[in-house]
Amino acid sequence: MLLLSLLVGAVSGFGAIAFNLMLDGAKELFLVHLAGYRPPGLPSEGGQLVEEAASWGRWLLPLATTLGGLIAGWLVFTFAPEAEGHGTDAVLKAYHHAGGRIRARVPLVKTVASAITIGSGGSGGREGPIAQIGAGFGSVLASLLRLSDGERRMLVMSGAAGGIGAIFHAPLGGALFVTEVLYRKLEYETDVLVPAIVSAVTAYSIVGYFYGFGSLFLTPSDFFSHPQLLPLYALLSLISAAAAWLFIRLFYTAVDRFRSWSLPAVVKPAIGGLAVGLLGMMLPHVLDGGYGWLQMIFMNRFAWWLLLLIALGKMVATALSIGSGGSGGVFGPSVIIGASLGGAVGQVFAQLFPALGVEPVHFALVGMAAFFAAAAKTPLSSIVMVTEMTGSYGLLVPLMLSSFLAYLVLKPDVTLYRSQVPERIDSPVHAHEFMRAALVHLKERGLPIPKDVPLPDVARLLETGQPVVIDPEGEEVMFTFELEPEHPWVGRRIFELDLPPDVLVISVMREKTDKVVIPRGHTRLEAGDRLVLVGPAYASQELMERLAQESPAQAASDTDNPSRSER
Repeated sequence: MLLLSLLVGAVSGFGAIAFNLMLDGAKELFLVHLAGYRPPGLPSEGGQLVEEAASWGRWLLPLATTLGGLIAGWLVFTFAPEAEGHGTDAVLKAYHHAGGRIRARVPLVKTVASAITIGSGGSGGREGPIAQIGAGFGSVLASLLRLSDGERRMLVMSGAAGGIGAIFHAPLGGALFVTEVLYRKLEYETDVLVPAIVSAVTAYSIVGYFYGFGSLFLTPSDFFSHPQLLPLYALLSLISAAAAWLFIRLFYTAVDRFRSWSLPAVVKPAIGGLAVGLLGMMLPHVLDGGYGWLQMIFMNRFAWWLLLLIALGKMVATALSIGSGGSGGVFGPSVIIGASLGGAVGQVFAQLFPALGVEPVHFALVGMAAFFAAAAKTPLSSIVMVTEMTGSYGLLVPLMLSSFLAYLVLKPDVTLYRSQVPERIDSPVHAHEFMRAALVHLKERGLPIPKDVPLPDVARLLETGQPVVIDPEGEEVMFTFELEPEHPWVGRRIFELDLPPDVLVISVMREKTDKVVIPRGHTRLEAGDRLVLVGPAYASQELMERLAQESPAQAASDTDNPSRSER
């Protein structure tokens, strides 16, 4: 697996180089030659921090963004509809629900469509397509070698780590990101970590050989030495969490609104591109990847009110570009939004508290991590990625405080990645592990259940619907009950159920999503759920009688027969 991870990392590295070249070519074609506009570029990538426009100004920008959206939309919805939107979410969905399987054409379509979307002025990040290049190759390689689903998932996430680590000059951050982003709560897929590190180091080394090593952005190398500023950084984290909530609402409102329109899917990205182009005429800072503008934010070149406009404008532009069906990532726009917001807050604090020695650039750096930690539910990897991207290791203390506080403030279900699951226990990948653990727990309580028995018994139970005796001597049985839409248990949580002693709900087969839900105390039951229960035969019989008495049909009968209801 380590050798395969190294191979996946090499492909991710060369894929990142190829994507950068395609992106540069798309910018030259759409923005420079067609619209007569050149946005600022990163000095570390050979760009200049100068905005250049033709004599007619920015009037042709809507033409470039609309045409780019139209071409990208045609590519995506003609050849690989799953390549729309931000690619990281598609990788998470493949990991949790498809055994890590990604169609071979998806990375190629995603790469070309994203280069056109971003290169024509659309607001998107480079990490989404690069992650899918590496993840897609890992999936194809696993299929060619006939590896197991578990090994395929490891290679998929290793490829994503390599792409992200290479494109942002953040190998450790990329490796940590793929282990953390799978879940909304603080859980990590540790089995993926070592292959992800091998892949990320390999990809970063290849990209660094061609483009140079070091940080992606140039920032002051100051160190944290003012503890009195920690309350201000804590306040920044609250503001960042509120802004992350707003961005997520805007983004998915745009996604749902565009999907509800009865228009051909291929033209929707063109409509989004037109809106972004019109916005870019007035506020060019929201166009394309925007890393040149981000470097200028770190150089403290903008007033606080303009930084707030950039943050809000970037939210709207990203929602229009990606939410309309365009292709690109959301990490890149997120760090620009966070840095703009942090820089504005830092300037305000510097004016309000001149004696504290507030550095607005420091707040911009911390705002990057805090915003994305709250939006993506990845506080640890956000800290590491920002320090690697900017070389700001001296700000680890405020970075840790703000990132984790922002993560804690925003509820776990408010996230940029809809394919995240709350915890490992909620992932179909680990469902059987937890079911087996539940039965082992029953065995420890005195119920002799061999470890190799539960899953075949569960399969037989679900197939026949008849109770299964799992301990003849103790007369322990496993049985199921399906909740009808009007059953009183619908809407209740597990701990609110009146279960007989020694009867446990060990699994919930959810009809709506066709997956296994491992029950916990706060798990809320839904109509159509099929409960799998274990308990003594006498207790199970008592429970079945009680359930039958509470069923909708029986309730209607009791209403017609008051005397029976009283009994």
